Amino acid sequence: MPFRAACLRCDVAMTRPDDATDRTRRAFLGTTVSLAALGLAGCSSDDGDGAASTPMDESTPTPTAMPTETMGEMTETPTESPTPTDEPTATEAMAAPDVPLLNYALTLEHLENAFYREGLDEFADDEIMSAEVLSKFDERVRMEVPEYLRTAGAHEAAHVDAISETVEQLGGTPVPEGEYDFGYETPSEFLGVAQALENTGVAAYAGAAPQVVNNDVLAAAAGIHSVEARHASFLNLVNGDSPYPAGVDGAKSIDEVLEIAGGFVTSEVDPSVYETGEDRPTHDRKAEDDTDDVAVLNYALTLEHLENAFYRGGLETFSDDELMNADALADFGEEVRTAVPEHLRTAGAHEAAHVDAISETVEQLGGDPVAEATYDFGYETPSEFLGVAQALENTGVAAYKGAAPTVSNDDVFAAAIGIHSVEARHAALLNELNGEIPFPDGVDEPKTMSEVTEIAGQFIVEE
Repeated sequence: MPFRAACLRCDVAMTRPDDATDRTRRAFLGTTVSLAALGLAGCSSDDGDGAASTPMDESTPTPTAMPTETMGEMTETPTESPTPTDEPTATEAMAAPDVPLLNYALTLEHLENAFYREGLDEFADDEIMSAEVLSKFDERVRMEVPEYLRTAGAHEAAHVDAISETVEQLGGTPVPEGEYDFGYETPSEFLGVAQALENTGVAAYAGAAPQVVNNDVLAAAAGIHSVEARHASFLNLVNGDSPYPAGVDGAKSIDEVLEIAGGFVTSEVDPSVYETGEDRPTHDRKAEDDTDDVAVLNYALTLEHLENAFYRGGLETFSDDELMNADALADFGEEVRTAVPEHLRTAGAHEAAHVDAISETVEQLGGDPVAEATYDFGYETPSEFLGVAQALENTGVAAYKGAAPTVSNDDVFAAAIGIHSVEARHAALLNELNGEIPFPDGVDEPKTMSEVTEIAGQFIVEE
């Protein structure tokens, strides 16, 4: 509770096509089945919304970070899943308590996979590049959009394959792809629905992650969660919204997300496949070295101090005009360049808020927060500043992914997952500004504490 209360929080709004109320919503949730058992302990907000508040080709990527023994391989041929007809047996639920949560994630990945597949079949590259919503952007950004959408679609297809295989390996039955009506008629509407789906995906993974039992499954889910955030960041940008609207991404409960998804589903789905039962084992979130939560929080605080000092110093060193005219941004039009200083200030404010929240939490848990050090980030030009920002934010993503599964306290974990995806949103924008794809992999890879500490140590001149 205290950590979440101290953090910035914001729910991700989900927009639907105007004609959504005219479309069939045939019992996606069912009128009598309660999924309240899937509400996550410690993740409900006061208002009841459940919030805790290398370029790729078109082939499906291979996830080097995904545990093959648990999450399976991401292959190019989608797995054909049988239709679930029965509730999980008691034996199945006890042997594989994460199967219902995996099927929940699979339902969302099917939805996103079908969305990209159908939309990219519907609209030609030229139509997407000429979308009205993109008219204010320069040619560079407009030309990137179709390829980036194909990459995002390849990620979602890969997630479907991997999660389906994992459910089967755990003795469960993967939910099948449904039938959908996404309601878009124009390329701009297609991009708007893409933005809504990806932001909801971020909230969905954040909401379900605290109840995952198996640590290998959790680690892979965290890597997918941050990739969804990277997708959302770019889609927010091209739809004219902030790539990262909050300092901590909010979570949504399974009830909330399935209700949203039901607005697009026209086929019937058995909601019993998402029921977990009451006798679930406790989670396995703890490193082999038994690092306690205060130590993990101080590790995160070391990184947040580093990022906070980086943005504070850089924004004092360079004026807005210098940043907007950085050589690294020369190929971008005015729409992107003029927004960069404000995007950097927002990222800096997020890091400062993370410092305050984590410091307060360490104290409330009886620990001593680590202090800010003295740093030398080595940049001399605005372009170098942007390059270091990119490196720091991508390292932050890997650091949170590596450390989050070692946090035992549910409230601290929920907040850490919300920060993890925000770091990914920052990284996606900074990748774009530095001429690299915002989401280079289908699953973000982790780094160990020792690896990240070594990287951070290169910038610390006095502790």
